[in-house]
Parts: sequence; C-alpha cells; structure tokens
Amino acid sequence: MCLGGFVCQSDNGELPTPSSQSNSEYVLPYPIGKTYTCIQGWNGPYSHMGVSSYGVDFSMPIGSTVTAARGGIVVYLVEHFSDTDTEAGKENLVIVMHSDSTFGRYLHLTKNGALVDIDQIVTQGDTIALSGSSGAEGSPLHLHFDVTKDCGERNCQTIPVFFRNTSPHPNGPVAGTAYSARSY
Repeated sequence: MCLGGFVCQSDNGELPTPSSQSNSEYVLPYPIGKTYTCIQGWNGPYSHMGVSSYGVDFSMPIGSTVTAARGGIVVYLVEHFSDTDTEAGKENLVIVMHSDSTFGRYLHLTKNGALVDIDQIVTQGDTIALSGSSGAEGSPLHLHFDVTKDCGERNCQTIPVFFRNTSPHPNGPVAGTAYSARSY
C-alpha cells in the first residue's frame, strides 16, 4: 500500500497513474494564486535521469516565495552559496522530512534564502525559502523540487508525486506547461 501522495511501482516495475490526484498529500511548492511554468518534469532530458528521474523544475525569478509542499520538520539547509555559484554541488537548499519518512527537497535557492531553521516544524503552505539560481549549472532560473523516501541526502532515489492543487498531470508535470496553485 502506498501512502503520502506518491505512487509506488507495481510488481512488474511499471508506475501506475494516480487513482486520484486529489488524494495527494502534496501541493505546489509556491503560494496559492501564483503560476509558474514547468521547465523540466519527470525523466527530463537535462538532469532528471537515474536517481533524479522524478524531480520537477519550475521557472521562477530570483527571490520568489517557496512554500512547503507538505508539512514536516526541517532537517537540513544550505544557504551560503551565491546565485553566481552555478557549479553542481553548490546549491542552496532546504530539506523537510515528512511523517512517513519521505523528504521534500527544495534546491537552487538564493543566498540567505532559507527562511526556516533546522528542527523547525512547518505546515503545508508555510513560506520556507526564496528561489534563486545557486548550483543551477547555467540553466534558466528555477526551483527544483523532488521527494525521496527514507533518504534525505544528495544522491537519493526520487519518487513520483502529484500536486493536488493544480491542473491534472497523470504522468507528472509536463515541461512547457504552466501550473497555477489553487487553494486546497
């Protein structure tokens, strides 16, 4: 049985489509009323391969508000890299652990853009950070969001999640599509 708004693989390794996106525990990682375009979705051609297969990149200007896609406790953050530090591994980030041992990871934040502290409890929709361009390796300005299970470190396998407060995306968010954050 799969919980937490993510989809488990079947015995044959195939990913099922969600039975109901509305049952997901995740919402878009930005404020209600905002709309951002997905510039790279699941299995994206630039960097969403292997363990990063289920990451999602949303185009957004530096300093845009990033919100908790799901409630939990802040377990890790980095915020000392400049937006001009575009080398891989130099990402500012916030990681939130959820009650089912999944981890929401928010990457490419601006310098001093973490607006939370380690061990802080956040609820879904709380402002947690400001977007940036740190570690973005020359790609357009964006927020990278992904979720991992039982692993909050750098090279953890990401898992597919659906956002219940936006338009349907049964195969994950699609590059080139704008997603508006609706109330939930």
